[in-house]
Amino acid sequence: MGLQEKKAAKAIEDQYLGDYQKEINQTVGKELPVNINWDTFELDFIKFVPSVCLQRLTDALKEVCEDDMGKEAIQESISSIEVYCIPNEGAEDKKELKIEDEVFSLTACWGGHHSGYFSDLVIREFLENNL
Repeated sequence: MGLQEKKAAKAIEDQYLGDYQKEINQTVGKELPVNINWDTFELDFIKFVPSVCLQRLTDALKEVCEDDMGKEAIQESISSIEVYCIPNEGAEDKKELKIEDEVFSLTACWGGHHSGYFSDLVIREFLENNL
């Protein structure tokens, strides 16, 4: 990861990540750390983390947690969230949502074509079907 990528990632963390983290924690009702694996992101895709990745994740969690059953399911099944970025080429076939060992992983091309990342609806449906 070069200096440009490090600076871009730091800017996103400083400007956006804290607010999204706070909103996610309030929505879920517990500390649910979001770890963005910056070293998997190309420079051009880092800028899409707030609007394409974090906003969709937050909206999906709000839908799942709108009642106590959903909130409890998240609290009991997920202890952290990992975000990975993959290249745009072939992302539609390689993107993945996974819950393993209480870690919810989102792997997609967060800055490429819309077919390469997940909408909030898809994230919500995955969570509801796998919790």
